[in-house]
Amino acid sequence: MIDSKNQKTTMWPDEVLIDTDVRYILDLDGQLFVFENVPARVNPVTGEQFFAPATVRRIQQAALSSGKPNKLYHKIFGVKCVIKF
Repeated sequence: MIDSKNQKTTMWPDEVLIDTDVRYILDLDGQLFVFENVPARVNPVTGEQFFAPATVRRIQQAALSSGKPNKLYHKIFGVKCVIKF
């Protein structure tokens, strides 16, 4: 069931996007970064995820500025959400 307050319409009449938090996985030069609780718009039919450009920039900056530990917890979007494997 779709929560109507989070439902967004798009330029395609039958397409619906829902504002929600998702997991974003980034592979940067062989290093895997997992970002949780990332705001996105998601198509509930296809599962396709859309991110605001500012969100993607924050994720990339967090990944590029990280050190070398096996696990790194970084605060972004108000919660501990970055795990580097």
